[in-house]
Amino acid sequence: MNNDAITTLIVKHLPDFITTSTELRERYFKPYHPIDIRFMQSQAMIGFVFLDFPNRSFAEKAFEQLKKIHFGLYYKQVTVEYAKPDPNRQHTSILPLHLTIEQQEQAAEPVSAPHNLMYPPNPQLKYYYPDPTPDILTNITHAIATVPRFYTQVLHLMNKYNMPPPFGPAEKDAKPSFLKRKHDQLLASDESELEDDEQEELDKGTTEEKVKQARLLRMAAEKQKLALHKQPVPSFSSASTTNAASKKIKINIGLTAEQQALRKQCKPLSDLLDLPAFKNYQEGAPSSKLYIKNLDKQTTQQELMDLYSIFSKDVNVNLMAKGRLRGQAFVGFKDKSEASLALQCTNGYVMHDRPLSVQYGKESTSSNPTQG
Repeated sequence: MNNDAITTLIVKHLPDFITTSTELRERYFKPYHPIDIRFMQSQAMIGFVFLDFPNRSFAEKAFEQLKKIHFGLYYKQVTVEYAKPDPNRQHTSILPLHLTIEQQEQAAEPVSAPHNLMYPPNPQLKYYYPDPTPDILTNITHAIATVPRFYTQVLHLMNKYNMPPPFGPAEKDAKPSFLKRKHDQLLASDESELEDDEQEELDKGTTEEKVKQARLLRMAAEKQKLALHKQPVPSFSSASTTNAASKKIKINIGLTAEQQALRKQCKPLSDLLDLPAFKNYQEGAPSSKLYIKNLDKQTTQQELMDLYSIFSKDVNVNLMAKGRLRGQAFVGFKDKSEASLALQCTNGYVMHDRPLSVQYGKESTSSNPTQG
C-alpha cells in the first residue's frame, strides 16, 4: 500500500493524563487500528495527535468512533478532523498492514489475558462509579499514601484545578456535602449511620427551637392585639356618661350616617403614634375649639369648612397660611359637645393623604383668634 492511500485524522484537546503517560499514549488508540500515532510535542499543539490509517475506509470507521469520545464535564470536548498525511512519515506501523481486520482485532491488546479475555476492549466503554462514601474515601486515602506516584498525580490535579494546597492543618468545617444527606443507599457502615443520626438530632433540635421562637412571637402578637382591643373607645350614643377622671363631657346626641362614615375612615390612634404629629398625642381639656395639625399644604379653608359643617351649622374655621402656625388650623363650635363629637370623628381622618391630628384648643381669652 503506497502513501497516497493513507488517510490521516487529527484528534485535538486530549486530556493531559493521556498525553503525559507513556503507557496510555502507546495503548489508548490501538483499538482504532491506526498504522501510526504521532503525538505533538510543541507547546502550541499540546493534546494533539495524528493518526494514520491504511485507507479511507479504516479512517471513516475510526472517525465515527473517535468523535464520540467524552471525558466528562471537567475536560474540554475532544474534536476529530481529517488532516493531510505527513509526507515525511516513517514507514513504521503499530499493526502489520498485511493482516485482515479480524486478525488486527485479534492482535490488539486483549481485555485480560490471564482471564482468557482475548478480544480488544470497546473504545466507547464508559464507567459508572458510585457516589463517594466514607469507606471509599478512606480506601482512596490509603492508596494515595501507599503509591507515591498516585499521591503526586493527585497534587498535580489539584494544582490544575486551582484548588487550595492541602498542606495545612485539616479544616474541620470542610465537611463533604454527601455526609450531610440523611438517606443514601451507599452509606452502609455503622460509622456513617451514626453520623447521620447525629445530624438528624441536630436538625431536629434546630427545628424545635425555631418552632418555639415562632410560638412566642405569635403569643406576643396576640397579647398586643388583645390589649389594643381593650382600649376604651369613646361612646357616641345617647346613653353615654361623663368620665370624671378625664373630664370628658357627655354627648347626648346620636351619630348621623354621614358622621359614622367619617369616623370609620379615621385611622386608629395606635397606628399613628409613630408619626411626628401624633407623638405624645393628648386630646387636651375639652373646649369648644379644635386645634388641627398635620395639614397638607393643598388643604383649603373651604375643605375644612365642608368637613366640620357636618357637626354644626355654626362653625368658624381659621386656616393659618403664614408664620410659625402655617399648615395648622383652628375650628370653633357653638358648644363643647359639638367640638367633642367632631374631634372623635375626625382625628386620624385622611385628607390629601395625610391624617389629621385633632386636639382641643384653648378657649380664647382675647380677640386674637389664632391663640391655641
